[in-house]
Amino acid sequence: MLTAAVVTAALFAAQAPATTINVPDSGQIVAVGAFHPKQLLGEHTFSGGVTSNRRNAIKAYGKPDGKSPAGCPNKWKKLGVRVVTADFGGGPACAGGTPVQQIVITGRSWVTERGLKIGDSLDRARELYPELERFNDLYGKTPLTRYTWALVLEESQIAGPPNVIDRLSAEIRDRKIRSFTVSPYGAGD
Repeated sequence: MLTAAVVTAALFAAQAPATTINVPDSGQIVAVGAFHPKQLLGEHTFSGGVTSNRRNAIKAYGKPDGKSPAGCPNKWKKLGVRVVTADFGGGPACAGGTPVQQIVITGRSWVTERGLKIGDSLDRARELYPELERFNDLYGKTPLTRYTWALVLEESQIAGPPNVIDRLSAEIRDRKIRSFTVSPYGAGD
């Protein structure tokens, strides 16, 4: 017999709009809108998803309409999405098979599966993600991450201290959510 929570979750998944970020507490990246990237690090094996590469991001989001800081056409301005691609084996950053290391979301139509949106307050983030942690508290103080907060972490013995990988994080400035970042890869994969 299905419980009300299971039925509600199933209905939400069936009706989830194309701008839902679905990264539950397990750390499994279910979907980032139409993109269902398979994560490739961690002790857990999750079924489903496609290889997290530039080609599959383009299949999911359509033709990019802007370039990333590296000069690759990896931005979808209308969606408010940018993918960060890198091949640590030395391959070209703009090739179709290049891994998507991060998906950065700035569009105001995006919402996490718990209901957090761009523009929401830090208090709302703490209400929806009580396990919220500052990157500076997790990884040490650095100017690069002083505004970054981890929303969903995956435990990992590979990542090194503090033995977690951030799967969903948010940039919070002036107590407001400015962007989300989903990380299909971790620890330099």
